[in-house]
Amino acid sequence: MGYGRHATHLDRYATPLPEQPAEIVKFLLWMQREGYSQSSIKNVRKILIKLSNRLGTLMDGEAVKDFVSRMETRGGTKKLNLLAYKLFAKWKGFSFELPKVADTEPQLPFIPTEGELDSLIAGSSKKLASLLQLLKETGCRIGEAQRAEWMDLDSESCIFNIRAEKGSNNRQTKLSQKLVSMLSRLPKKGSLIFGGTKTGVFRTGLQNVRQKQAFKLQNQRLLKIHLHSFRHWKACHVYWKSKDILYTKAVLGHKSLNSTLRYTRLVQWEAKNDYLCRFTKSLAEATASIEQGWEFITDMDGGKLFKKRNRFFSSPAYAVL
Repeated sequence: MGYGRHATHLDRYATPLPEQPAEIVKFLLWMQREGYSQSSIKNVRKILIKLSNRLGTLMDGEAVKDFVSRMETRGGTKKLNLLAYKLFAKWKGFSFELPKVADTEPQLPFIPTEGELDSLIAGSSKKLASLLQLLKETGCRIGEAQRAEWMDLDSESCIFNIRAEKGSNNRQTKLSQKLVSMLSRLPKKGSLIFGGTKTGVFRTGLQNVRQKQAFKLQNQRLLKIHLHSFRHWKACHVYWKSKDILYTKAVLGHKSLNSTLRYTRLVQWEAKNDYLCRFTKSLAEATASIEQGWEFITDMDGGKLFKKRNRFFSSPAYAVL
């Protein structure tokens, strides 16, 4: 049976589908009560249904180890399957020892340039463009953007409250006037800014835009960009600009510093023209410079010298920490 968009999460798990055994449904409801995020529950559900369909039972831990060991995938994916099953075993009341899994180091993320992200935003529909611009400016996750409500946005001060998921920290950030205007033009059909649009709809929309823009701009790198790439870019951008790992951690809402380090392993070392310089001789010029974000350095030759960081990622030169 299907459920409408207003059905609660509990409703969605209450009646098992033909391919969803009752034991899995009970386990998912337990995860719901324990406060696991919906994305975690969804991922665990997929894993357990796959194991149940292939093995015929979820009570044989050794069979699970054998099946996972033969999976043709990276070690990190194998480990996720084993961790999902271990949680199920804990709920059922029996022990399951994780076997050793090689190659669990996650791949380094692909970091697009700011121009590449902007090209996708420019080629998107009104709602998708607003979402992508929000992901770019705030570095929030897609799930955090989807749960955003109109009450989280103060259009006068351009302040936006991010409701955290995955056990992260709630945080507050300032949006550009451009983004506030984009969001304000979206239809207000309920409390949610993006009206409850499913993640799959946004993913499909981004895939279509990627293909169109990659062909139009003759840039195949665009095909490697996904929704989470905007968060990867934001992490690198903030860290490169501030050189402050704790500030980057706060921006991303991480509770563990290790999570932040993963997102900042790609930084721009070979930076050309790190700063732009401006020399002013009048009060009006100096005032305008400060309003535009220029930083005063010193008085010189009867004028004032200002500096401002150059545009981030002007060239795709990165190094691994």
